[in-house]
Amino acid sequence: MKEKLYWPLKRPSLRYAYFLFFDTTPYLADRLFIRHKVRVWFDREYAKDGFPYLAILCHVRKKDVPAFLAALEDLKRSMALCGHPHYAAEVSAFMDGMEHKKGAVKTNEADTPGQAEQA
Repeated sequence: MKEKLYWPLKRPSLRYAYFLFFDTTPYLADRLFIRHKVRVWFDREYAKDGFPYLAILCHVRKKDVPAFLAALEDLKRSMALCGHPHYAAEVSAFMDGMEHKKGAVKTNEADTPGQAEQA
């Protein structure tokens, strides 16, 4: 199974594709975006206590998406070389946990008041 390293975000745009990916505070991905010649606009970043990576919201031109994804694949290798050998596994596990919580919320929202009374 391939690890999840990013989420594509659905936002209506003719020109840009939006993503969330994970990086460290020295921002290892920045050099990789330069190497892959992809311009990235950084929108926001989020940190979670106890999680060593930052969640970065960004957007790129749609025509640059393949280069952006190649840079993220290189980021996985760079993290291992820079002292984060479990980057891919930790990020993938975090993303799985978030998807699981999101699924539980959707399930609870789908419940109707009538179902609770029958149980």
